[in-house]
Amino acid sequence: FLESTLPVYKTLDWYFEAMEDALSDIFAKEGGDVNLCVIGHSIGGWVARAYLGGLSGSSTSVCRLAQRQCSSLITLGTPHASPEGALVDQTRGLLREVEASSACSPAAFIDRGIDVTCVGSASLRGKIVTSDIEEFVAATSYLPLLGRLDDSVKGDGIVPTELAFMDAPARRIEIDGCNLTGNPVRHAHVFPTPWNLIDGSAPS
Repeated sequence: FLESTLPVYKTLDWYFEAMEDALSDIFAKEGGDVNLCVIGHSIGGWVARAYLGGLSGSSTSVCRLAQRQCSSLITLGTPHASPEGALVDQTRGLLREVEASSACSPAAFIDRGIDVTCVGSASLRGKIVTSDIEEFVAATSYLPLLGRLDDSVKGDGIVPTELAFMDAPARRIEIDGCNLTGNPVRHAHVFPTPWNLIDGSAPS
């Protein structure tokens, strides 16, 4: 943990097991020839990327079927990189292992017939000195993730835009705001309260 070298297959095993449980239910209801689109938000995006890239180490029939039947991966507000300039690697090496795996690259997915689309928001700037709590929260997330905070840094309030996309040939969709409401597109449209520290399911 301290050396930021946590192994993906051990550390994320319960995420992978949850994915396989959900996939098993889908195959049981829809059949083994169902066409799969995997959508992941935030950490779920790179967990799905790791799973489809084989980093779970799973050899189950569900995993093999998912690898064969998946036709698209969509990530929403997902950090896809942990740059060297970051103040801290918040994933303790997990994301760097995913990044370094050639099997998890968008080119490898597309070669296998899996389209890759990354959606990221550029709605919110981060500021340390501000009366806007959203800008302050954004700053406390962007700064450690990027190692800098300037006028060019934007994101969804948690994930800076620079980290929200995989390299080409992955499709990149950058959103500046909601076309219908004009509101920012946030990482999550809730704001935690102190009660959430006691009860994670309490209203935010």
